[in-house]
Amino acid sequence: MKKFSLVFIAVIMCLYMFMPSAKAAEKTLNQLEAEAKANRDAYNKAKNQKALTEKERAAAQKEQAQIKAEIPKIEAELKQIEKDVKELQKNIEIKDKEIKKIMSYAQLSNGESAYLEYAFGASSFTDFIYRVSVAEQLSNYNDELVKGYNEDIKQLEQKQKDLTTKQAELSKKQQELAVLEARLTKEIETLQSGIVSKDEQYKVQIGLIQSMKNMGCKGTDTPTSCQNRFGSLISTNGTYMPISKGYVTSDYGWRSYGGGEFHTGIDFSRSVAGDAVYSVADGQVVLLRYNRTCGNHMVYVKHNINGHSYITSYWHLSSYNVREGQMVSSNSVIGYMAGGAGADNCSGGTHVHLNLFDNSGGAWEKRVLNGGNPNSGRINPRTAIPQIPKKGSYFSHR
Repeated sequence: MKKFSLVFIAVIMCLYMFMPSAKAAEKTLNQLEAEAKANRDAYNKAKNQKALTEKERAAAQKEQAQIKAEIPKIEAELKQIEKDVKELQKNIEIKDKEIKKIMSYAQLSNGESAYLEYAFGASSFTDFIYRVSVAEQLSNYNDELVKGYNEDIKQLEQKQKDLTTKQAELSKKQQELAVLEARLTKEIETLQSGIVSKDEQYKVQIGLIQSMKNMGCKGTDTPTSCQNRFGSLISTNGTYMPISKGYVTSDYGWRSYGGGEFHTGIDFSRSVAGDAVYSVADGQVVLLRYNRTCGNHMVYVKHNINGHSYITSYWHLSSYNVREGQMVSSNSVIGYMAGGAGADNCSGGTHVHLNLFDNSGGAWEKRVLNGGNPNSGRINPRTAIPQIPKKGSYFSHR
């Protein structure tokens, strides 16, 4: 009788998941499997696109870093150019005044003696060399000195303009890359979200379909026709504690400690890590999650309790002992309690956190299959397991 009960529960689970609408014909298992594989293809496509986008973002980040490293060098070079230009302009102004003075003096004097007198009027040997040079320039009507200085100024000014332009271009490029990186990061987050939902969607669908085929259903059967092969629907009437003995340490509802947060389930505690965690009723594993920052390893089981569809989930497990799509009984060990504080960000001690979800009409499954959060819509576990003792109570059997 136990075997047939489990079989019928599996059929009920599948029937809830694939309930036909009034507007559309019920799909066959083959059609549902094809849809699951299409979802898997979409998952692979999203995963590949995510990898390409991450590669593009890495290239943008690398170019941005190169530009960031180049800008200070350009700024330092611009400062040096400005310094050189000012020094050169200062020298030109001094020499320009000196040349004009000499030219004026030469025009009022006669012959080469004026230049010699100017040259020998130097205050130092360096000044003498300079005055001789200037005198020679003037005597040959050669303005190359002034011309050279002017060309130097033009070159430096042009270089300054070029570097300023380059600095502006690099700054603009840096801004463009920052915008690109932000866009790519957002795309990656969107793709990652799609990957997770498509992966879970595939696992849930294919697990339930395979379970039905393992019971003897054909690919051309619909969930309803498959169910009809096994007669009337049978649901489990018994529910149990998730651990063999322990305490109820935290209830469902608002807490008076920890900032007055709302506790979304019921905690069952033991002081010993590694104790077995059981399914609270016969059912089927529909989702597994592992290494979550809040919850660590998590198991989700679908039940038909007294004719009502529920989902239970078990958090803070060190590991699980089941696979998705597997049928379990209330005596099945589905996992083991983790080692308390530090096991994950939401665990303050060795315990299992039990959640309950209303799955009427496949509501939970539809939400998850559509990429929704599997942890939204939690209700009081006592709704389906009324024998759970009050907070602080000890129990010695399931």
